[in-house]
Amino acid sequence: MRRDIVKRRVGPALYEAMEPGDQIMAGALAMTGPSPAWELLLALPALAGGVTGAAGLFSSLSPSQPLGPVLVFVPFLFAWPLQFRRKPVFVAVTQRQFICYGMSRFGHEPSRLLFSAPLAAVRVTNLGGRMPNWGAVRYSGPGTDGRSLRFNVSGRWRRDLNEILAALQVGGAAVDGRSPSRPPLQPGFPVGTDIPA
Repeated sequence: MRRDIVKRRVGPALYEAMEPGDQIMAGALAMTGPSPAWELLLALPALAGGVTGAAGLFSSLSPSQPLGPVLVFVPFLFAWPLQFRRKPVFVAVTQRQFICYGMSRFGHEPSRLLFSAPLAAVRVTNLGGRMPNWGAVRYSGPGTDGRSLRFNVSGRWRRDLNEILAALQVGGAAVDGRSPSRPPLQPGFPVGTDIPA
């Protein structure tokens, strides 16, 4: 889904969570949970097993393979639970706070406010892009019951992730793994319903 559409949908929900007079500096759609690299690692054996199993099931040249169905479906049983651990969220940085809003899996509609935290209490570690077209950060701070939370950001939103990191630094949050030399940002979501990409 296009970035401008997602921002337009989540904008009003973010404004409700903000303090009066605050402005959004940056925001991005992310997925919580394990790195997409795990899915890739599980998908390769699943694909190889699926091809081998399908060849054994449907080949008229070789005798029936009793492991064919197992090779087709068992690898997917390991990869499938990772999909449920990953949840779409929209993270935004305002002049005063860090906001995490839960999004629906289909349609990316805002569903509920997960947490908001004052910037001074936020600690983020930039995990960089260990996979092509993905970036990730680890959040520690209020709203996570003492645990850290990983946000995975697809390539389409990588520029927005860089703006989030810069806005966090400008706002006084602790940001590890990123140079603090980035210039201050202008608000990224002007007040109102027409929210730019």
